[in-house]
Amino acid sequence: MRLQSLNEYLLFLILRYLPISDIIALRKTCKVLYHATRTKGLWNSLLQSLPSERQSLPPYAKPYESLDADTLEAVVQRLSRLADKWAAGNLSPVKTWRLRLAQSITWLRLVNGNWLFVASSNNNVSKISCWDLSLVFQGYIEPLAEAYLPGQVKTAKLEVQTCGVVLSLGLGPESSSIHVITLRQHSGRHVFSELCCVEDSSHVLLLCGDIIGCAVRQGAVVPHVVNWKTGEIHSIPPPSTGGDNPGRRNVPHLMTIWGEFLVVLRTNTLEFYTLPSPVSGPILFVKSIKTPTIWEAAVCGSAHMDPANTAPLRLITLTPAGITLCVIEHHDFAGFNNDTICPNSCLAKGPYRLYLSGSFPETYEEPWYRLCIGETGHRALWIATDEDVDECYNNPAHFVYTSVPLLLSEMPMPRVTWNDDTDEPALWALPCVDFDEALGLTVVGNCFGELAIYDHDGRYPERCCNLGADFTNQPLSKEAHLPTVPLKLDLPVAPRREMTDSELNNSVLSQWSKDHLIYPEEWRTDWLGYDTYWHWDLWHGIQCDFAWLLEHAYGFPGTVIPQAYRYDLDLGEQHLLFRVGNRYLLFNSAGTEFRSWPLSETGLFFIPDSGIESYICRTAVTEYSRYSIMLASEGMWKHRNRWAEMVERGGCPDERFLLAPE
Repeated sequence: MRLQSLNEYLLFLILRYLPISDIIALRKTCKVLYHATRTKGLWNSLLQSLPSERQSLPPYAKPYESLDADTLEAVVQRLSRLADKWAAGNLSPVKTWRLRLAQSITWLRLVNGNWLFVASSNNNVSKISCWDLSLVFQGYIEPLAEAYLPGQVKTAKLEVQTCGVVLSLGLGPESSSIHVITLRQHSGRHVFSELCCVEDSSHVLLLCGDIIGCAVRQGAVVPHVVNWKTGEIHSIPPPSTGGDNPGRRNVPHLMTIWGEFLVVLRTNTLEFYTLPSPVSGPILFVKSIKTPTIWEAAVCGSAHMDPANTAPLRLITLTPAGITLCVIEHHDFAGFNNDTICPNSCLAKGPYRLYLSGSFPETYEEPWYRLCIGETGHRALWIATDEDVDECYNNPAHFVYTSVPLLLSEMPMPRVTWNDDTDEPALWALPCVDFDEALGLTVVGNCFGELAIYDHDGRYPERCCNLGADFTNQPLSKEAHLPTVPLKLDLPVAPRREMTDSELNNSVLSQWSKDHLIYPEEWRTDWLGYDTYWHWDLWHGIQCDFAWLLEHAYGFPGTVIPQAYRYDLDLGEQHLLFRVGNRYLLFNSAGTEFRSWPLSETGLFFIPDSGIESYICRTAVTEYSRYSIMLASEGMWKHRNRWAEMVERGGCPDERFLLAPE
């Protein structure tokens, strides 16, 4: 009996047991089989019958029955091909789309496999942009929507809520505030609209429904929670040991909600707090437990979306040991105390560490950085330098993926690596990374404005871009569209060595030494003298200067305001006193030591014996080192300056970046 003579049901039963490649081959034989191989029922059945490791539909996907036959077929084929590539250890992208912006990219997020949100800024403007990838994949590279902001985006969180997509943008330092915005359709086009603005709060670590978790209030490191719909602010109290202790003076790594608890992760501890729902009463400290030393972390999955409140708390972390999974079960949590070490297992052992010495920062470097987790929580991604040789700077950075088990495992997980041979975007240039492990998409942007979208499958990605609902088709109760014309940023001019005294007096240097402290005679406040402080031009907060390192490696965000300096003639060293928020810090030019203490109410200057700060994120030192060395290397050996290339695109980077390397 010929296949063409079988009824529709029998054809369906036969086709659902064939390999996908055979189904596609049969489609080309005749009209009967062509139509039989394109039915929605067939591809729906094939999708549900895929092995669990291939049936990794993202959580944002609409129910199977609401997808059309073409989309179902495209999804099944894409999931199968990606699973084969993962099993073969080859995730090299098949196709890449590259865009070049005129501003430095400071944050990005890939949403629902289709929407790419990017925050970018330079000395003149700051903006938020959104691309529809279904259009980008067809050659339309212009953003779907753009809007300008009153400050640079330092931190951000995004969540797709019932009311649409919500972005919580932490701006600073010129506009220390949080702007909550959304993307909507309006009059036939897409626009960004502002939902609210929270003044004097910044450094966003959490967005969950109405709740924003922040680390900085009025310039001081004060963790707190904001209800962005009501404007209520609730402080997060420190443990009984107090807040001015090592590890708690800095901003936390992250905040998340786990069942009825607000969880705050620091370098060596997990802190748990009560979180009333809705947040109407005080937030109370419950307990803390110890963790391995953590440089970076991400939450696996969305425990706060668990209606049964049974999901464990799962954190993927980058530690000195490597990539570590921390898991806390509800039934174990009650028995934990302050001496408990969080249950954890190492998924990927860390490689060789390169020791650096002779100048600041004097420390070893972590060869892995920029850890992130996919939306399904099944796979993690990070950037690595070459781990098989000592001279890692001579080798390109590359991407590393690994699976993340649901439970703790003593077995290391297999890793898959790949790199972009073009080195564009440069992974050494403070990259921002996100990926959709289900659809096989990775996006990367950096401080040079280089943006790339990698497709690890390469076949008709636009057919899989409508898996999620269109969250832009929501009514706005109050229209407050963000401006689409540039807003001039009121940034103070950074001091530079080649400036005249008059120019220096009109720069940010004129704001220094204004705390009117009473200093011992060896301390000086004259910044324009011949033998003044050596490094006064390295504390402005631009890419990879000392202020950038203070924020990212030590956890003290904010504007650095120098107050005084002194020489140590015996050792040939200089000491700089400066203020960030409500703390003074002392920096020794000979080493890595920062010492900090609260502001003095008396106006007297003193240096306490305690208060030495440690790194909370050594991976920031990696980025600092790689950026500094690779930028100079490109200028010297390739005669290339990517900052100058940004100027050719209409950008306005800091002028010192355009100088030839010494």
